[in-house]
Amino acid sequence: MIVAKPNIVERISSEVDDPSLTEVVVVCACDDNYAMPLTVMLHSAAKNLDSGSRLSVYFIDGGISESSWQAIKETLVDFEVSVYSLKPDYSLVEHLHTSHHVTPAAYLRLLTAEMLPAYVHKAIYLDSDLLVCDDLTHLWNLPLGDQYCLAVPDIACPYVDARLGCKNFRLANPYLAAFSPIPNYQDLGLDGTAEYFNSGVMVLNLEQWRQDQVAIRMLDCLEENREHVWCWDQYALNVVFHGNWGRLPVRWNQGAHVLDYPSLASCPVDRAEFQQMLDNPGIIHFTTEFKPWDFHWQHLRGDVFFAALDETAWRGWRPEDPGFSWDDYQLRQSVKLVKWTVTNYRKVVSIWKSPAR
Repeated sequence: MIVAKPNIVERISSEVDDPSLTEVVVVCACDDNYAMPLTVMLHSAAKNLDSGSRLSVYFIDGGISESSWQAIKETLVDFEVSVYSLKPDYSLVEHLHTSHHVTPAAYLRLLTAEMLPAYVHKAIYLDSDLLVCDDLTHLWNLPLGDQYCLAVPDIACPYVDARLGCKNFRLANPYLAAFSPIPNYQDLGLDGTAEYFNSGVMVLNLEQWRQDQVAIRMLDCLEENREHVWCWDQYALNVVFHGNWGRLPVRWNQGAHVLDYPSLASCPVDRAEFQQMLDNPGIIHFTTEFKPWDFHWQHLRGDVFFAALDETAWRGWRPEDPGFSWDDYQLRQSVKLVKWTVTNYRKVVSIWKSPAR
């Protein structure tokens, strides 16, 4: 199978290219459902970039409207940034498993190396639901070696098997989203003590991807393990890249789950790193399906998101009350009940199995 390489269909740039500036290549992908947060993310990345750098953004267009495209242009017009729009071959991913807030656009990142020009050897992949708070040049300048990517352990489930990898599993386990995000890792011969990364922020070694044909390998992985896939694209990335990815400090991907751990004693990673993630995030990631722009969810980072939104062409936008929906109400209450039940059940089990008993 050969992955198609779509043509660049449009470019926007506010300035003539300056060869003295360091070019930082960013890749992102979404459909029109995420156009607004995408605009916020790109603005925050451009705003916080070092004055000696410029952004080249390759946008994998999963179906974005003309009005959204114009909002992106208006927002970025005063920054040193070029945006290239790429049209993907959706047939390669449209049949893959989706659920909740995720559409097939989530899988487009797996095709990055095949879609970007061959002269682009490295790129920073960024999800659309991010807020960049620090200079991406710090990530760009990190050495990749022969590793497929650099990424951050997923704070919601940072190990292939937390029961083996997490040193304070007894205290952390009530708050983990999953003990084993790759359910069949043993059948695949993976190390359960290894860390598991979140795919929302990655520095990609595109040259190595092309050399080892990882796009084909990841799509095949998803097909061969359909019944075991959890967390969509992350499953394939963590399986195929197992043992060959580099770790970024956790502050570079502050997932929403960080707020679920009630104390440093219960955090599943190094305490000093965890504190840095809380106090000084390089990137805030609005993970899970419960977003700040959803009227029914009072997101704890909502004020930060809307302050950033008001610096873009979407300024002043706020979610409207959609009115009462019994189905939606039941869903929200069910989510809260399941979370409360699982957390407290795990607490009781942990106490019962504590060595002190």
